[in-house]
Amino acid sequence: MTHVVNIDALRPLPVGEVVEVLAATPKIALRDLRLFDLLLAGERTAALRHGVYLFFDGKGHCVYVGMCSSSHFAHRIGGHFGMSPRYGMNTFLRRAIKDIGLDQGSYGGYVEGVERIGDYRLLLVDANGTGKKFIRALERLLHIAMRPRLNFPRGLPATYGAMDDATRFPDAIALCGGP
Repeated sequence: MTHVVNIDALRPLPVGEVVEVLAATPKIALRDLRLFDLLLAGERTAALRHGVYLFFDGKGHCVYVGMCSSSHFAHRIGGHFGMSPRYGMNTFLRRAIKDIGLDQGSYGGYVEGVERIGDYRLLLVDANGTGKKFIRALERLLHIAMRPRLNFPRGLPATYGAMDDATRFPDAIALCGGP
């Protein structure tokens, strides 16, 4: 499974190298994504459950970062693709539709939007067993380091401080509220 990075591969790196690894890691196109791809972590028999997921646009820019600390990847990522303007869990799809200039108030906008983002790509960071506080801090760290435009269309909140690329990963997690 090439679209999954285990958290242990990121732990010894400074933040700048974490960003480089995530950018260089192969991702899976949304049009090729199968439910099964969200269930198992590679050759291991362990379930792929909790961590952080990143969506990249057709140009390779990270556009959205989300987390799964209670629900599993399959459940949460699937929820992002609710095809209705009234569905409350489809934050990524709703914002992607707006970003590409489609009508987010109509069902037709969602249908066209899904087709247009088919070349967007998904990357998972498997952080199973690290706990909710760690995963929340990892998501925040990646918001700061990757600056995904669909998470914060008006820019990062003032409460998100700057992060130096040389900051060691464990220190960055702690600065973002993690254990």
